[in-house]
Amino acid sequence: MNVESHRLSKSKYLLCFLLYIGSACVFAIFSPQAQIVSLWPPAGVALAGCLLFGFRFLPAIFAGSLLFNSGSAIWHEGALSITVVQASALIAVGSITQAWVNVRLLQYFRINILDAPSYAQVSVFILIALGCCLISAAIGNVVLTYFYGEVGQRQIDWSNLLTWWGGDFLGVILVAPLLLGLLSRQPDKSHPKPLLKSLTLPLFIIIAAFQLAQQYFGDSIVTKMENDFTLKAEALENNFKRDMDSYTHALDQLTVWVAQQEDVSKDEFLTHSRQLIADLPGIKGISWNPLIKSDEVAAFEHDMQQDYPDFKVKGKPLLPTDPLVVVKYIQPLESNREALGFNVYSNPARKKSMQMAKALRVDTATDIIQLVQLEQNDPGFLVFSPVFKSVDPADDSIDGYESLKGFVVGGFQVSAILDPSFQLGVQKYMELYIYENGNPAEKVYGDASILTAIEADEGLHHQFVMRYAQHEWTFNLNVPKSAITALQVNDMLGFLAVQVLFGVLAVLITLSAFGYHERLSRLVDSRTDELKRVNDQLHHYAFYDALTGLPNRRLFLDRLKQALMLCQRNHSELALLYMDLNGFKFVNDSFGHEQGDQLLIEVSRRFDAVLRHSDTLARLGGDEFTLLLADSPKQNDIMSIVNKLTECLKEPIILGDTSLVIENSIGVAVFPRDGATLVELMAAADTAMYAAKKQSNTVCFYTDRLKTTASFTAMHEDVSKV
Repeated sequence: MNVESHRLSKSKYLLCFLLYIGSACVFAIFSPQAQIVSLWPPAGVALAGCLLFGFRFLPAIFAGSLLFNSGSAIWHEGALSITVVQASALIAVGSITQAWVNVRLLQYFRINILDAPSYAQVSVFILIALGCCLISAAIGNVVLTYFYGEVGQRQIDWSNLLTWWGGDFLGVILVAPLLLGLLSRQPDKSHPKPLLKSLTLPLFIIIAAFQLAQQYFGDSIVTKMENDFTLKAEALENNFKRDMDSYTHALDQLTVWVAQQEDVSKDEFLTHSRQLIADLPGIKGISWNPLIKSDEVAAFEHDMQQDYPDFKVKGKPLLPTDPLVVVKYIQPLESNREALGFNVYSNPARKKSMQMAKALRVDTATDIIQLVQLEQNDPGFLVFSPVFKSVDPADDSIDGYESLKGFVVGGFQVSAILDPSFQLGVQKYMELYIYENGNPAEKVYGDASILTAIEADEGLHHQFVMRYAQHEWTFNLNVPKSAITALQVNDMLGFLAVQVLFGVLAVLITLSAFGYHERLSRLVDSRTDELKRVNDQLHHYAFYDALTGLPNRRLFLDRLKQALMLCQRNHSELALLYMDLNGFKFVNDSFGHEQGDQLLIEVSRRFDAVLRHSDTLARLGGDEFTLLLADSPKQNDIMSIVNKLTECLKEPIILGDTSLVIENSIGVAVFPRDGATLVELMAAADTAMYAAKKQSNTVCFYTDRLKTTASFTAMHEDVSKV
């Protein structure tokens, strides 16, 4: 490899490395989750790099993947931990394994996607890519599950796996051919424009179209998700209000019934309350709590012991003047027996709620409390519904008045009321936190940590306030960013399937069409080269002797004509040597024409070997040769050439089993002394040659005394035929 090509190789290597990282960063912007993208170009860059540089590109893939994943963690989390580095390194191992296995399989099946691939070869390339791209997806998702999944809940996210797989697959079949088309040099292509036009440009358009479609579809998913969340959040708000109203309404029904009774019996109360509990699972206790004066406690206990032998009033009044509000009947009794006989008015918070209920004549709830019949950390609340009776039942006048008879009290479990409605929504992804009295610290339900995400505007959120029984709850609904990402990835699967299908068809058509175009182009080039060779051969046969390869009569006369014109312009001279082999006819007659041809070939070779490159040697036909000496040769120069032509024939020529020594006769004519035109000069040289042969001399220079009309006329006719 020369220095220039070595530098070019290094620059391409660096370009591929930068493309690997750069395309990862750019396409990650359009992705809801790191490498989980429905079109992942780095997978194609990795394959192209390995096809271009072999195993030398594997370190670049490892370094690029490690840098991208570690940098992504720093960008999103602001720090780099050893866990992130370990996970990134294992993902990088998956990337280089995938690329190298892909390369080895392509080499095994001899698939070269730039070497005029057929339909079958393109199909094999696609199938190999499909299988190999599962490697990185599987390794990557196992790594993410192991390092970032919660202990005991480490399960592969199949949506992530499929998206990763499909994204790598599209990246390989689309980007790898595109990059190879840009960076590979085909030895049979002098100009890369056809390659760019037939392969690179269509693939680039397909990738751009896919990315635009993905972006549009991704934005549509986000918009749809926001709209769905808003609708579901509003539906939950209505469901929560409806459920709370149903509980307070049920309590009010029981209150109305109790108010209408002169004396509430145990069985009647249990009958009415049992149905309410069956219909409303959030009721964990419902009781009738009559108002008892201090001097009536003993009599009240005595009456109650008829039904409950161990009945005792519990709970000392807060003030000596305070009456008692005692739990007389409660349902269900099994889980609430300890509350039987309890003076509810002995608790300051509950006393305050009951006083408000009496003053406003409406249901009044307590703040969130821990109901004694429930497990810890399962909040609940009490609702006091005041029961009034008329002092004079017959007095229904507007100025009549009523006195407080007691309270119907409901003990409600928050989760049992809210969960049924919450589960109708998107509880799998939605988080809920409720606080009361406008104070985020006063928890009613859920995890307060979601307030931090809401404050940072991460994810989707909805807030509303619900008022009931003189109380106020603030509901905070939130879909965390991680859940949005999971929903996006899940919703993208359908689009990914369509994208993969169209990607396969597009690549199959593009590469197959490219291969057909390449094969057709090569066929055209081959036929063109063949025609060019034929034309060159015809041109050669038209101007060169087929036997010896020397210029023929036509080419020699053309060169002589050009040389004469140049001499006339420059007032210079040239010499023309006309040669004939002595005894050639005898060789033909004795040994045959084939041996005669071999003799001519060997003589031509020897003549050509002793001449200068500027000299023009030609075979006019038969055993006649001509030699043109330009640049005003002197007689000594001419004789030097003549001696070389004579000496080279003294070495015997082997023809089969016969060794021959042949001689030549040379006639020399000089322009313009011996002839002013081509015809005259050729005739003069021919005359001199015949004179040399007649006199048995090797060479004869033309003189005026050799000139005869007959010879001149014969030469004139001969040249005219040419």
